[in-house]
Amino acid sequence: MTLELQEINADVDFPALARCLFESYEDPPQRFFHVFFPIHGAGEEAREEAIKEAATRLKLWHTHDPTSYWNKVVDTKTGKIAGGALWNIHKENPFANPHASEVSWFPSDSTRSFAEKALENHNRPRSQRAQRPHLYLFIIFTHPNYRRKGVGQQFMDWGMKKADEMGIEFFLDSTPYGRPLYEANGFIYLEENVNIPMTDAPDEKWKEIEDKVGPFTFWLMWRPVGGKYEEGKTVKPWEEK
Repeated sequence: MTLELQEINADVDFPALARCLFESYEDPPQRFFHVFFPIHGAGEEAREEAIKEAATRLKLWHTHDPTSYWNKVVDTKTGKIAGGALWNIHKENPFANPHASEVSWFPSDSTRSFAEKALENHNRPRSQRAQRPHLYLFIIFTHPNYRRKGVGQQFMDWGMKKADEMGIEFFLDSTPYGRPLYEANGFIYLEENVNIPMTDAPDEKWKEIEDKVGPFTFWLMWRPVGGKYEEGKTVKPWEEK
């Protein structure tokens, strides 16, 4: 088996990427995934519609965001996608002109409000520390059939090389499952972000998605320019006066 890192073909790859994404985050199930890629309804038909919507949205995001870069790892024997990664290559401060995310993938009710607050909470730690050019790993996934075969490391190698070539910092938000990989690559833990969207008057729709998603935790992690970190010596730019 040969697993090869490739740039995606944006014209044809998003349906397969979306399916791999769902299958990756369903095994094991990760409840936060519903905030980004919900399944509206029950049964296989609803799931297929969700995957189709995700493919369309991911392609739209990629097309309209000049910072977006996707790559994939492919099983060259079968042609199957083993994993994918979405990067944002920020050549300037992305938080200079902040704007709220439009959560079009939820209906116009309190489930959308919940998701909007969740995304705001999710972005807060990085927005406070990464107000400079940087590389951000937005999405990364490996299909269950290809885990422990170096897929994630191929993505990390690409990202670290890219950050070093550009002379910029590298940020990511880690799930509990991803953190060992990032720590093994020298990333520094910055903040535990326990995400609990709040509202003054939760209605039934809010309570329903709250029960489904629950509080979820990410860890903001950071790799300095050049990748070498020494406690007490390496400058953290957001702490400079």
